Amino acid sequence: MSPTPDDHPVPERSLAEINADIRRLFARAEGRLSDAERIRHATLLGEWASAIRASVVPAA
Repeated sequence: MSPTPDDHPVPERSLAEINADIRRLFARAEGRLSDAERIRHATLLGEWASAIRASVVPAA
């Protein structure tokens, strides 16, 4: 069964915005994340992965 548009909800933020947040996180932490920053990073990666999935156009 082919996925429908509802299978992949549109993300609230663009990939560029999410990527910028990830880069800022690492810049502030100078590459060494605290436990709280690791949790934030994991959240951002989940958001980024969702945005990637939503941007994929299924083949015809």
